[in-house]
Amino acid sequence: MRAEDHNRNAPFPTSFGGAGATPFAARVRIVGGGLTGILAAFQAHHLGARNIELFERLDQLGGVAQPHSQDGREMRDGCHYFGPQGDPIRELLEEHGARFQDFDNRFGAVSQSLDNPAIAQDFGGPALAGSNIELAPLAGRTLGDRLACYDDELRAPLERYVRWHVGCEPSELHADAAHPLAINRVYPKGASLDALWQAKRSNPLADDLFGIPRGLWGYTTNAKASLPVGGFTALFEQCRAALAAIGVRVHDRKLANPKTLLAEDAPGDTLVWAASPIPLFKAMGLPVPRAPAPKFATYTFEVNWKGPTPVYFHNFTAEGACFRAYIYESAGSTLLTAECVTKCDENELVRDIYRLLDHFEGALTIGALQFKSIKPRWLYHSVETIDSLEQLRRALKARMGDRFVAGAWETYAKGAKFVEVEADLRRALEITLALEAI
Repeated sequence: MRAEDHNRNAPFPTSFGGAGATPFAARVRIVGGGLTGILAAFQAHHLGARNIELFERLDQLGGVAQPHSQDGREMRDGCHYFGPQGDPIRELLEEHGARFQDFDNRFGAVSQSLDNPAIAQDFGGPALAGSNIELAPLAGRTLGDRLACYDDELRAPLERYVRWHVGCEPSELHADAAHPLAINRVYPKGASLDALWQAKRSNPLADDLFGIPRGLWGYTTNAKASLPVGGFTALFEQCRAALAAIGVRVHDRKLANPKTLLAEDAPGDTLVWAASPIPLFKAMGLPVPRAPAPKFATYTFEVNWKGPTPVYFHNFTAEGACFRAYIYESAGSTLLTAECVTKCDENELVRDIYRLLDHFEGALTIGALQFKSIKPRWLYHSVETIDSLEQLRRALKARMGDRFVAGAWETYAKGAKFVEVEADLRRALEITLALEAI
């Protein structure tokens, strides 16, 4: 997330939030102890709330970013990181004692095929051989409609990738699924850079659908990123201590019952649902959407890597099983986590990782498998899911008004989640302030 995307220190409404503000007596209840829930608790306190409870179904905070710990090393199941100095999320966490270390943000991508690849350095999306950058109008809201904007030479490999990665047709997914799939921008390697640059400057649709590797056009916004000093386990332990220090009551191993929480709602209370919204559908008497939520497998190996760390590589070839390889250091070890579209044979996976990284700077030797995990990921929303979430929001708004804060369920990027939740939380606490002033 870019620092200029959000200004957390924008002026508060008169007598609302900030130092010296009158504390709110009404409750703020937060369901979900992942990063979104933790940040919501810090935000609520910053805005004046002092009666804050956080409910987490596990015995530790962190959600999907909390790694499995093994011999002091973090077995991360994906590529998680924060922005550089000035990133609003990082700033809020630093205000509560967290420490971060910047690094050069390096990544690359392999497209077309593993044996005859199209390589992109410092570009996280597909780099395809096409040269035609003429776009058809966007005709609908599905991912299939989005991909249909491209020339056939670009569209076909993208559709193949979606089927391989998610196991469904692009027409079943909402267009916003392009972001978690990392295909929101495509680099057509055969196109003139000048023509591509001019198209991006003059056509908003072209700017949205096409990308250029940063080294080819001087783009530096994502050149730096950061990781928490001591790792994610240390970060979330620090967050727990900071929450306790400001009076937030954390309820571990507490599976929040939505019917109970809604029934206990009192005037002025705010309910932030930062966890999966699926339990809310039944509580509100609504059908649960059928979401394309494949179970992805992650395999973590100890490796010898002569190259920069951390670094990650995307595989857009729709070959093998690994769609992303992430190399990082933890507790003196260099580890590689392979995120895979399905459970796979370990030896075949190792072979495919070598093929994936063969064309990038660095030398890799893969050692013993350290950890593996298979988990569902609720990332790729169907059109049905988006419509169902909108219906759920309307039902909850009818019941609680703006005092119900959704955890930015549809949004993928954590920076965008942060902005959306804070805006909704401000609105909710303004209502609390008004009620307490009566």
